[in-house]
Amino acid sequence: MTRTYAASRRSIGALLRSAAIGALFSITACESIQVNSDYDHDVSFASYKTFSWISEHPMVSKATEVSPLAEGRIQRAIADNLTRKGIRYVADQAKADLVIAFSVGAREKVSVTSSPYPAGVWPGAYGYHGWGGAYYNDVDVRQFTEGRLAIDVFDMGQKRPVWHGYGTKNVTSAMRKDPEAAIREAVTAILKDFPPGAPKA
Repeated sequence: MTRTYAASRRSIGALLRSAAIGALFSITACESIQVNSDYDHDVSFASYKTFSWISEHPMVSKATEVSPLAEGRIQRAIADNLTRKGIRYVADQAKADLVIAFSVGAREKVSVTSSPYPAGVWPGAYGYHGWGGAYYNDVDVRQFTEGRLAIDVFDMGQKRPVWHGYGTKNVTSAMRKDPEAAIREAVTAILKDFPPGAPKA
């Protein structure tokens, strides 16, 4: 009887820990891109019809971990998004209403998660009654990389910034495996509300 009770305690504790860990991974998997933007409220964005790049290499800064292939992928994603919004690309910067620059960053972060579970269980007619007892803590320490993509838009005629947007998300193995899809997702999220004041689709 004692051995059976002890085994039940271990089983329930294992189930509680598994449930906590499963919930943690579910939250991580569903984590979305966090985006933010700022813009000049005195500017009428409806007048902008064309764009170009700020230079031959519009990725003005990047973390050392970022692949040199990222620049072209980001350029294509931005161009596709702006074209769908009716802002077309022109190769001659002097003929563009807007010029675009972007930067990519990455930093290592550490997440510490504590998951308490009961230290003891009290048997009863209907199984587990764990209120009122001592608790243990499972501590999960996780190191991860946070990626950040920032896009800056400048008024070519006035030579000044008019819009800034950025997005951050934890870099997963799936994103490393298919960076093209991850970049398109990030660019689409960042440019979702660009240009400001445009009617929602």
